[in-house]
Amino acid sequence: MKRFAVIGDPIAHSLSPILHEEVYQQLGLDASFEKRHLTSDTLHSFMNSNELDGFNVTIPHKQSVIPFLDELDESAQIIGAVNCVHNGKGYNTDWIGFLKAMKLNNIELNEKNYTILGAGGAARAIAYALIKSNVKSISIVNRTKGKAEQLLDWINSSFPNNNPSENSDVIVNCTPLGMWPDTESMPLEPSDISPDHILADTIYNPLETEWLKMGKEKGAKTIGGLDMFIAQGLASADIW
Repeated sequence: MKRFAVIGDPIAHSLSPILHEEVYQQLGLDASFEKRHLTSDTLHSFMNSNELDGFNVTIPHKQSVIPFLDELDESAQIIGAVNCVHNGKGYNTDWIGFLKAMKLNNIELNEKNYTILGAGGAARAIAYALIKSNVKSISIVNRTKGKAEQLLDWINSSFPNNNPSENSDVIVNCTPLGMWPDTESMPLEPSDISPDHILADTIYNPLETEWLKMGKEKGAKTIGGLDMFIAQGLASADIW
């Protein structure tokens, strides 16, 4: 039997085992998928003794796992974050999941102004997807200003025509604010949302965050994180 897992901290919220075991059952594969709760202190010992056939990586290890890997695929190398590992090689399928989710929801990415909330691994993957999609501009909002500036510098190095706009068409939440069990947290105040906005959340548990509910009440189009989660998971399964 092949063994796969998802590692992170926290990890109780993850629905990855449900998704992957359904895929394995449908395909008749002899494989299992589990959650592994790993803190920053236990990541090193896990990587040194890892006997899994592959694993997904979630918050907060998408960048800290990189020094333990032998090589990175092109997207993971450019993004600087990994969410999928196989045979010592790191991949990033988050950006693929985002593009597929937006297409599924009939969102044309090009010629729009985007604001990304957060500056971690998921934010970098979304930014990479947007740069490849001929968008008008990308702005970053993060509670730690230095990290926001670092990410914006990285974006501008690949997207020299970027001119961040205060008038966003699409806002993408790449923070854990609103994720189970702290479901009351929101990454933006209601006053920052208008009916003209498209709101996309990378959180899939709960399926509709309080932020998306608030946006829907204000007339904005909302996209939950489930479509992106499924698409990136299937892309990982293809790699394994």
